[in-house]
Parts: sequence; structure tokens; C-alpha cells
Amino acid sequence: MLRNRSAEMNREKICAEDHCSLFLESSLAGFFIIQNNLFRYVNRTFASMFGYDPDEIIDKLSPIELTAPEDRDLLTKLLTYSAKGKFKEAERIVHGIRKDGEELEIAFRANIIRHRQRHMIVGTTMDRTQVAAEEYRFQRLLSEDIAAYYVTDLHRTIVDCNDSFLRLFGFSSKSEAVGRPFSSLFPAVSLIDNFLQTLREKKRVLNHEAEYVKQDGTRVYVVENAFAELDRDGNLKTIRGYLLDDTARRKIEGQLYQSQKLENLGTLVGGIAHDFNNVLAIISGHTSVVSRAQFDQERFDASVDAIKKATKRGAHVVRQLLTFASKVDLVTESVNTGEIVDEIVTLCRETFSEKITFSIEIQKGLPTIHADPNQLHQVLLNLCVNARDAMPEGGTINISVSRVGRNALSDDFDDVESQEYIQVKVTDTGVGMDGETLNHIFEPFFTTKKHGQGTGLGLSVVYGIIKSHHGFIGVKSRPQRGSTFSIYLPIPLQRIEVADVSKELLETIGGSGETILVVEDEAPIRDFVENTLRYSGYNVLSSSDGLEAAEIFARHESDIDLVLLDMGLPKMSGGELLSILKKLAPELRVIAASGYLEPELKAEIFDQGAIDFLPKPYMASELLKRINRALNQQPE
Repeated sequence: MLRNRSAEMNREKICAEDHCSLFLESSLAGFFIIQNNLFRYVNRTFASMFGYDPDEIIDKLSPIELTAPEDRDLLTKLLTYSAKGKFKEAERIVHGIRKDGEELEIAFRANIIRHRQRHMIVGTTMDRTQVAAEEYRFQRLLSEDIAAYYVTDLHRTIVDCNDSFLRLFGFSSKSEAVGRPFSSLFPAVSLIDNFLQTLREKKRVLNHEAEYVKQDGTRVYVVENAFAELDRDGNLKTIRGYLLDDTARRKIEGQLYQSQKLENLGTLVGGIAHDFNNVLAIISGHTSVVSRAQFDQERFDASVDAIKKATKRGAHVVRQLLTFASKVDLVTESVNTGEIVDEIVTLCRETFSEKITFSIEIQKGLPTIHADPNQLHQVLLNLCVNARDAMPEGGTINISVSRVGRNALSDDFDDVESQEYIQVKVTDTGVGMDGETLNHIFEPFFTTKKHGQGTGLGLSVVYGIIKSHHGFIGVKSRPQRGSTFSIYLPIPLQRIEVADVSKELLETIGGSGETILVVEDEAPIRDFVENTLRYSGYNVLSSSDGLEAAEIFARHESDIDLVLLDMGLPKMSGGELLSILKKLAPELRVIAASGYLEPELKAEIFDQGAIDFLPKPYMASELLKRINRALNQQPE
């Protein structure tokens, strides 16, 4: 029994010694033991520091031999004191001599222990020459253009930064930046809130693409790493961040998106022209029916209904053209993914070959997400076009939309942060792809299509858009077995649900004798609006140009409750007239209308005081809803 216990103790001792040896040999610090003025043990870090192998030092060299002449007297005194047990701990900076004669600066720390009636010195060393070099490289990183560096205190105030930070945000001096609220660099309050929440939860933000605001108001895009120090209660004490300017790449990426949009338009233009001519044919044909069937109520109603549907269909085609052709920034809003899918499928069905069929599966009760609808349109169109091209003899494109938890993504993607995602799967029955192709499909300019049939930008654009939405994209495919692209977009914790207004309610909206000035140069549209408003209980004044409208308003200013203003007018533009009207009557309610306005011009008319924007073409119900809402809206 005693022998077994002894053997067990020996095994434990050997095991402990093995673990100790492993720890010492893997240490980044040099470790040594000195006895009788000779090194009895050194680890590999210590030996490498001086350019030796451990066997060349142990039991062969004394500390004096590794010390520069100017520090040998100091080290001799330490060794003498240690032999007599007169010091317990020593910490010095000394100069060592490497095997090749090069001098290095050493941080030397030692303690004396007593073992078997003898004194030994046990200690560690750090190469200060290497540390100094690392510090220099770090300071150079901060001082040069490589990274913008900042530090904030517990009040989220900037307390330190480097020159690169000043240049990035347009500060003239460090004193101008220090003391500024860190939040002033963010374009929206929600962004700083999300950033701080992530730091509280994870203590770091790594390789995050972010958007900030410079001192002159322009946007700057960065790749960001940030680290937080928390107190015992989990509150943020300090934030230390490093920003790499990514604006140039984002600009090129935007140009790439635009190039891909033009390619998509070229792909669809033939089908769109065919579809739009069909729309015109429907309207033209049923207009002649209406004129002959005024006493046949059933035929009359059927033709009117067909004209309404054709008008909506034509308006939808125009909206799609504007979506894909216009150059717009990322503007997120509450988006119903299922509706985006329906719109894209409708467009593709009208423009793709009849050999391509679609199958749609949309889970009920899906929440909205924060996204740019224009860019989501582009993503789905790209995937549908690729699916079509993979099925030259025809086939089926299946699109499904569902809700999945983060566990469904964690095995395939890193940095899965949201609890839930909307999954959009686009599956085709086409030729499929092999493993080598799958490794390259998201690379710019990589394409499997013949020369002249594609730029190879489509999937690269798709990848960039999904990444900018903090989402993920994956693909599965096998030769002759088709392909499935899966898109995952995060569901926000707080969602904005879009209210549903019934058609019956819209058709009952009417006025109570309010006076509306209608300014519209197209006579058929003006007649339609006048008749609709008078039939719904409004008084109407009308004009066909901006100059005449200004004169009418001057005569009837006290009677006019609202102005419906077309922006493309002769003699005086809608923008000029809007400016004059708001100067005469600052509280005047104005609804601007146009077939299309650039985003910048639309923003400008709201800055001038327009209360709403009504895009053409519009139905009577939409016109009445907008007017009713504007008249009942409380002025700011």
C-alpha cells in the first residue's frame, strides 16, 4: 500500500514538473536560475535573446559573461549579496552582450531562494530593445496615415487622438477635437446607441464598416476596431478606437453598383419595351370601347377596370426603371421583404422568356426589416437574372422567404449578432456549378458567361449590398443539379409596422368645402384632378402655369387651404412658385407632384416647405388620401 502511494506521488511529481517545464519553455519572457555564479537553467526565450542554444549556457556561462562591461560591477555586487542571502528581490536595467557581440538592453528582475542549504537566484529578463522597437512601431502607426486613433472618457468625450484622426474628420488642431462629444461624429443617434451597446456586451468591435460625419458635414466611411474598458457594474469607462478611411473604396463600390444597374437595364430593356407597348395597347383599345359602350354598363365598367389595371402596370414598370437606373445612396427604411419579392417576380414574369416559371413561398406574419429597398430590388434581380441564364432551355426559379434564428447561421458564418434573420432563398433548376467555381463567384469580374454576355460584377455587387446591410449570403450548388443562393438579413429588435388602409376607407375620404389651388400644365391631368376634388366636396381653383398660379394666389390667398403643385411648369418652375408662395404665406400647406424627381431635388422642396410629395401617376383614392392627410396635419 505504501509502495503504491509512493509511486502515485512520484507520478504526480513528474507530471507537475512536466507542466512547469512546458510553461517555462512557452513563456515570452526569459527565465533563468543561477547558482554558484553559473546558469543552472535557462529557457529557450532567454537563450535566444542572447543568440545561444540553452545547452551553450547551462553549466557553462556565468551572468558576468553575458553582461556589458559598464554593468559588470553592478552585477558582481548583486551576485555577492545573493550568495550571502542579503537581498530578496532586485530589479534593474542592464546591458547585455549577445553571442555575436551586439549589445542589447535588458529588464532584469531576480529573487533569491534557499534550496538544500544553498542560495539560488531565480529571475526573468525582457529584451527592452525589442519592446522599444514595438513601441516605436505602434507610435508610428498612430502618428502616420495608417490609422486614426482616438480615446474617449466615461462622459463619451474625446480626450486623445492622433494627427490621422484630425485629418480624417477635418479638425484644424488637436485642441479643437479634444473635448468634443464623440456622438457628434455620428450621422444618427441610433448609430451611436448601437455602437455603445455592442461595446457594453462584447467589449470590442472588430473590422466593422461604419459611417461618420466630418466637420463640414460630409460623410466618411471607415473600417473600425474599438475596445472598451468597463467598470465593475458593466458601465463604459473608456473607449479606444482605430479607424481606417474606407471612403475611396466605397466610392468605387458605388460606381460598380451603378455599372451593374446599367447592365441589368440592358438585360431587361427589350422585355420592358414589349410590356410597355402592351400597356399602351390596352389603354388605347379600351378607350375606344368606353366611347362606344356608354349605355352598356357592364362593358363600360370592364373597360374602365382594364384601363386602371394597365395604368398601374405601366406605373410599376416606370418605378422599376427608376429604381435600377437612379443613382441613390443607401437609405434604409422599414421594408416588407415579401413585397419586394412580389415586385421583382412580377417584373421578371413580364420580361423573362415564357420558358421560365416562378414558384413563390412567403411565410405569413413576417416582420419588417431596416433596409434600402432599391438595393434589395437590385440583389433579387441579379439573382433572378443569373438563375435565368443558368437555364437556357427553361426551368423553374423558386423564391422562398422565411424567418430563422441565429443558430441556423452560426455554423456557416462568423459574427452572427442578431437573434433572428429574414432568409430569402433563390433556387434554380439550371446547370449548377462545381467547387472551383463556387470559390470565386463573389470575386469582381469573375464570370462563367461567354464574352460580351456579362461583366462578372453581378454577384460581387450582391455580396457588397448584403454585407452593407449587416447580412450574410451563402450558396450551394452541384453540376447539373441547380443552385441555391440564401440571403440572411437581420431583424431589428424594434420594428416599425406599416399600417394597412382599406380601399373602402380611401374612397370615402372627402372634403367639407375647403379650397384647393391645382397647378398643373397637362390639361387631361388637371381636368381629372378638378373633377375628382369637386365630386369629393372641395372647391377648386386651377392654373396651367406658374406665373398665372402666383396671380391667382395673390387674389385668393385668404380662401386657399392647400396647393397641389406640379413641379414641371411653364413660365415659372414649380420650385420657384413654391418659394414665392411660402414667403407670402409661411403656414400654407403645399403638396408637390411630379412624375420623377432626383433625390436631391425632392429633399430641396421639403426644405422649402412642401408638406408632402405625390408621385405620378396616381389614382383618385391616393390623391384624396394625401389631401385629407395634409389638411388634417397640425402645422409645426
